[in-house]
Amino acid sequence: MQEDRISSNESEGAFNDFIEDKIEDAIEDIVNEGDLDTLGDRGSEIIIEMDDIVPPTFVYGDEGSGAGKGGQGPGKEGGKIVFNIPFNRFMELLAEKLRLPNLKKEGKGKIKEVSYEFKTFGPTGVILDKKRTFKRALRSSIGMGKYDPAEGRYNVDFMRRDRRYKIPIRVENPKYKAVVFYMGDISYSTHGQRLEMEKRLVNFIKNWLDYNYGVQNVEHRFFVHDVKAYEVQEQEFYRVGNIGGTRAYIVFDLIYQIAFNEYDISSTNFYGFYFGDGEVFGSDSKDISKILKESIVPVFNRIGVVEVLPSQWSKLILDLSKDFTKDKIVRLSKIHRKADTINAIKSLFQEN
Repeated sequence: MQEDRISSNESEGAFNDFIEDKIEDAIEDIVNEGDLDTLGDRGSEIIIEMDDIVPPTFVYGDEGSGAGKGGQGPGKEGGKIVFNIPFNRFMELLAEKLRLPNLKKEGKGKIKEVSYEFKTFGPTGVILDKKRTFKRALRSSIGMGKYDPAEGRYNVDFMRRDRRYKIPIRVENPKYKAVVFYMGDISYSTHGQRLEMEKRLVNFIKNWLDYNYGVQNVEHRFFVHDVKAYEVQEQEFYRVGNIGGTRAYIVFDLIYQIAFNEYDISSTNFYGFYFGDGEVFGSDSKDISKILKESIVPVFNRIGVVEVLPSQWSKLILDLSKDFTKDKIVRLSKIHRKADTINAIKSLFQEN
């Protein structure tokens, strides 16, 4: 099958509009179907692949002259066309479609520091830019005939209008990073459809936070629990499994202890997302609610609790909703099928 690759940054005119329309159509399909598999590595270009499309036909030369037999572009005759979209552009379009606000970076969890850099220049100021001033004076002297080596004139007159000064401008630079804790219940079966749903949502969260803070400013950490809680590598987050008891409270307590002991809580942005089937026992829900209210909510920017393929015995969200319905920090959601992923994203990140 024919495949052509086109960068949206390189296209022009009508074809550029054509690409934009197709990108919007692709994002619309993603939103409607909950298919977020398009997202690749952190901060990498997004590749959107489309089949059976016919781009506009371009004709060269005068109409009717016989020189205008320009053929169709890529994608003709059932071929395939691939678009490379810059990561930030794709996330911006997706955020607009999902109506997701930019995450707040000021106040508690501030991540900007202010500095001043000389990036602009003007006719008034304090610090004279000698190089720019000389260039302007030289051009003026040439224009007035005062500097003309061919005629033996070498005068460069510095006039007031030629002076250029360095003007400091305010620049905000990333200073503090964000830390994201992903928590998974491994006491239930984590394979097949459930695994795919978790990975899809985690991948979006990673990309969304990277988009807001910058890839270099976000640290992603992964934790699992059954009756104990411990940190794992990302790939192990989806592989570790155990059939046995469960106690979800311990993983919430663990991430709080890590946040408090390993980071400056006054300057770090903390996010936590819990995934499980929602089946809890004993006082687990009550203990989770308590640590959220007393310890985690005052420190974290956002906490998400997601039940993935919940059963008739799932009650974690039901219990937590008594204390955290429409809460600004704690967000609750359920995923029953693939299309629910989009609703989960909205629940986790939209403004209440």
